[in-house]
Amino acid sequence: MSFATSASRWAVRFGLFSLLLGCGYTVENEHRLTSLRIHLLGPQESELGSPTQKVSPQVMRFSVDALNEQGQILPVDSTVQAFLVAGGSRLPLQNPCALVGNTTSTPDWLLAQFSLVGGRAPIVTLPMNTPAIFGRVTLNLEEPVSQATGATPPIYFPNPTISQIMRPLDPSAQNASYCQPFLNRQIVFDHPADSSGSLVVSSVFQSGLAVSDTSASDYSSIYVFTFGRPPTSIVKGRVLSRLSGAVAKFNGMTQVGNPSMVPTDTVDLSRVPAPIELSENRRPAQDPTASANRWLTRYIATPVRITGIVCETALDDSRADNWSRYNTIAINQTGDGKADSTNGCGGVNSSMYIPPTRFNVQFPGKGVGGFDPAIHAGQEVTITGMLQNSVSRSGKTLFWTVVVRDQTDVCLQPRAMCPNAQ
Repeated sequence: MSFATSASRWAVRFGLFSLLLGCGYTVENEHRLTSLRIHLLGPQESELGSPTQKVSPQVMRFSVDALNEQGQILPVDSTVQAFLVAGGSRLPLQNPCALVGNTTSTPDWLLAQFSLVGGRAPIVTLPMNTPAIFGRVTLNLEEPVSQATGATPPIYFPNPTISQIMRPLDPSAQNASYCQPFLNRQIVFDHPADSSGSLVVSSVFQSGLAVSDTSASDYSSIYVFTFGRPPTSIVKGRVLSRLSGAVAKFNGMTQVGNPSMVPTDTVDLSRVPAPIELSENRRPAQDPTASANRWLTRYIATPVRITGIVCETALDDSRADNWSRYNTIAINQTGDGKADSTNGCGGVNSSMYIPPTRFNVQFPGKGVGGFDPAIHAGQEVTITGMLQNSVSRSGKTLFWTVVVRDQTDVCLQPRAMCPNAQ
């Protein structure tokens, strides 16, 4: 007898034995939990909105039935978890700024949990007013043991404004300017904070731009990273009807990545926000929670203007490297008028200094606007550009930079002698 024939006979015998054994464990009319049926009580399904008609329900009221594989109510007692889904992912609902050092085991996506008694939850009321809820979402339920699920139809909440994304949930937190609760979320900006405003391109760079909401008083701008040169239609003053992409971080600064933009036919430079003056009482502080830093956080990616003394870049190794590699200089606003000031410029040839008061200024290239630190060190200049922040995850290291857009941003004179000085 061949090995193959022998193996076949053993397989048949083992199969018959398994079949007989299985029959011994079969329970007639046994059912299991397979799905959760949601019946909306308010808002009704017809009141969940559409892509063109947004809604803002503050609560969701519904009943739940536990169903078996035949669609019949299964009288089970269990706990059900409720969560929100957008773009195929569960939405984190907790403020990460407040979770620093928190070791709680509660999932950050858990909206609520409730009980099924006898296979039913007759009335469940859940809040729908957390900052994370915007755009197209669904309310999902899951019984974790059986993994039976249920979901509502899509609910179309209004898309966020720029301010909603840029404003920290806790502006006083040490890592407020780093923390971004909506990181990696797909977002759509399609309306300003107020109907009188517009979404306007306020800065354009070699690999990005900034968009400002002209109706927002603060947290009004966001940086958009385009990887390469923005489309030729994207110029300062261009009004957009739509901007979409993913919320991302670069060196701690919030931005929109992988963007898609829909420009209108309108180009209106008068809509570009006037630069915010970075006066001497608004200088950065070493303490991230200082009022000056909290104030600056309100204007990230916004046009700003600064006047001060150009710090030298020849004697100090750190400043020489920053100018050589990154086209970046330091501005001294302390009023002592010295290019190597120990107070405002951080001293000379010190490898470990943290200037108590200083702004960085980054140029798009050497010679832009006729600027040369070898010539203008110790002189007072006025620079306009976009405010950029760089911050560590902890928030303890925080730097502010004015990023020059083009040569019209450079005035090699004191403020009163520059165009648009008023």
